[in-house]
Amino acid sequence: MKQSVYFESISVGDCIPPREFGPLTIVDTVRWAGLQENWQHLHYDRDHVRQHNGLRTFIASGAYRQALLIRMLTDWIGPRGWLKKISVRHSYSTFEGDMMRFSAKVLEKSPDSSANSVVCDLEGIRQRVTPLPHQIDAHIWDGEIRLQVSCLQVHEVHPVLIGLQARRGS
Repeated sequence: MKQSVYFESISVGDCIPPREFGPLTIVDTVRWAGLQENWQHLHYDRDHVRQHNGLRTFIASGAYRQALLIRMLTDWIGPRGWLKKISVRHSYSTFEGDMMRFSAKVLEKSPDSSANSVVCDLEGIRQRVTPLPHQIDAHIWDGEIRLQVSCLQVHEVHPVLIGLQARRGS
C-alpha cells in the first residue's frame, strides 16, 4: 500500500515518482474523444489526417495528455492533498504509438506551515516507440512548469502549486 505524503516529509529537490503511459492507441483516443464529445478526425481517423492534415497518423487530445499528467501528480499527492493550480500549454503533438513520460521535482516549499504548499517543476516527454532510421524523436510540451532538460528545449518558469496535509500533532 502506498505511503501517504506529508508536508513535513517533503524537501526542496525531492523527485516525484515518474509515470509512463502508452504507447498511445486508437482505443485511448476514441475513448477520450467520446468522453469529451470531441469529434475532430484529428484524434481517431488515420486516413483523414494523412490526407487533410499531412500527418502520419492521429494525435492524442491535449486534454488526454493533461489528464495523465494530473494523474501522476494526484497519485503522488494522495487522497488528502490537492492540486491547487495548473495550466498547460502543449507545444508538440503525441502520435499513435508514442510513449508519454511525466516526472516532477519539488522546486519550492512554503515557509509558512499553515500554507502547506510546494511548487514543482514538471516535465512531459513523448517518444516514438518505433523511431525512423537514425532518428530518435523526443519532444517536450510545457505548461505551468519549469522544464530543465539537458539537450532539449528549455522553457520559462511556471510553477505548479500543490497542497499537502500536515501530520497530526505537528
